Amino acid sequence: MEERKKKVLLICPDNTLDTVYPALILSLQAARAGAESMVFFTFDGIKVVLKNGIKKVKYYPKGFLGAIPGIPTLFTKLMIKLAEERAGIPSPDLLMEMCQIEGVKFYACLMTIQMMKLKKEDFIEGVEIIDAEGYMKLALEADINMFI
Repeated sequence: MEERKKKVLLICPDNTLDTVYPALILSLQAARAGAESMVFFTFDGIKVVLKNGIKKVKYYPKGFLGAIPGIPTLFTKLMIKLAEERAGIPSPDLLMEMCQIEGVKFYACLMTIQMMKLKKEDFIEGVEIIDAEGYMKLALEADINMFI
């Protein structure tokens, strides 16, 4: 009898570097470990799977620095450079492409799409739109369900 494939479902609720990196890195590693890997994008996280959305991901330092104009852009470049040089982690757009190539499934939240007046054609290829019921079906079948 064949063993059931493990399922990993991650929730990405924001379009910041400190949310997107963990969601993409963990989903990619889950796929590479043989699991069915899925990421559910909701609220501001949905912007990540819009066309060119991954290129707009920013890192906002904690405290007053994050509110200073230009600092998030500077820190974003710095964090991406440090991730590549020190940890061997590719840029978010390359990481997203790797996830798609390796079979990570991307889901977009219907309620968020309706609230933001988005359309299916606004999204990158391969994104499936699901409602709360669809998410719960995935979550109840998942071996790991994690809010990032």
